[in-house]
Amino acid sequence: MKTYTVESAKANFEEMMQHAQAGLYVTIIGTDKREYRLMLEPLPVNKPRTPGSARGRVWIAEDFDAPLPEFDPYME
Repeated sequence: MKTYTVESAKANFEEMMQHAQAGLYVTIIGTDKREYRLMLEPLPVNKPRTPGSARGRVWIAEDFDAPLPEFDPYME
């Protein structure tokens, strides 16, 4: 774990990123003297979507576009 102040975090951003990318926690001491822990995680790789993959799992009700009873006063 590496600790930085806000000023040193700004000045040593590349070093801080290298520590975080290596899976280490980075602690920044804020201007309010509290410690904040940062950790980077890689985002999951998006797989290409397969058309039709939800076929048979999704359906639309017969009355999907019917007016809702709550709006009856506005329909008159």
